Amino acid sequence: MGSNDVSSLVNPLHPSIIEKLDPAFAEIYMRHQASRLRADQVPYEVYNNDRKKYTFPTAEVSGESPDVASNKIYQVPVSNPTGEIAVQVYVPTPDAVSGGDLEQNGLLPALVNFHGGGFVIGGLGDDESLCRKLCQRVGCIIVNIDYRLAPEYPHPISATDGWEALKWTFKNAGTLGIDPSRVGVSGLSAGAGIAAVLALQARDGPNFPRLVLQLLIVPVIDARFIPKEGSCDPAKTPYKSYIDFEFAPMLPLNRLIWFYNLWLGTDDGREDRANDFRASPIVADSHANLAPAVIRCAEIDPLVSEGVAYHEKLTAAGTSSKLKVYKGQGHPFGHWDGSNPTSKEFVTDCVDELKAAFARK
Repeated sequence: MGSNDVSSLVNPLHPSIIEKLDPAFAEIYMRHQASRLRADQVPYEVYNNDRKKYTFPTAEVSGESPDVASNKIYQVPVSNPTGEIAVQVYVPTPDAVSGGDLEQNGLLPALVNFHGGGFVIGGLGDDESLCRKLCQRVGCIIVNIDYRLAPEYPHPISATDGWEALKWTFKNAGTLGIDPSRVGVSGLSAGAGIAAVLALQARDGPNFPRLVLQLLIVPVIDARFIPKEGSCDPAKTPYKSYIDFEFAPMLPLNRLIWFYNLWLGTDDGREDRANDFRASPIVADSHANLAPAVIRCAEIDPLVSEGVAYHEKLTAAGTSSKLKVYKGQGHPFGHWDGSNPTSKEFVTDCVDELKAAFARK
């Protein structure tokens, strides 16, 4: 695992966590993060002036990214406020299309994806390796969305951008080669929260095509109980993982506080914004008749209790949901498949779930 000498490291593993972590995850953390400051450990303005300095080098720990047939970027108009967002469309190679056997009437299924980053950081490059793997190994189109970020674009702009991007995908399905009857949504962390919101909106949208899947990876599901500062009160939070994993690697509670203060604000309107289903999809009036969910959580993650709670909420409402919690893993493990066996397992699990959801009708 390497040295965890507190005196020589900026972010050593916390004593409450060390024995719970998978050694492969811990080794990657010690090699690439323990000696670095995170974005949430400096003022936002400092991070914003040198983002690379405070960004984890995901490309160094993710597996090989396969070539695709094309990965064109479109500029998509959005409103509230008026602007544009980038949408990158990955198209599989002819061999991948043939091997996936999902093409129907010249059209392919599509996964509309949203990156993570606490609604504050990140971009199209964050999920590039995963997008390429899923595109090629499933044989489907990936539509990756660069929604606008807080604090310049606070809640609910990430959600409204996501909804406009999903509508754009369906509107342009024919041009993009997408089968509108086989479209799913996905995301990691904050992006998974957006995907969950879109599944709710797609169900309720008049004459909106039915989604075939919501793939929610280490999802943000409930924004109501993260404090503006300090620790969580065990008597006031329903999520035990906020307490147990307050000092989790990569996503400790302090990082969530930094994200949520920038995303939801710290003024008197914070509570109302957190109670909006677009911030906390678990508070929606109904979770019935939604696209089937596949929820993938990391065990050593303050968000794991939210993911489990959402699985239980969906199944209680009659919506199909499959839950898997990856033992000993921290929040961003899904991107670490270059040298973490459990991360490789996760990618294969996603491929299998997408193939099943996108099977020709």
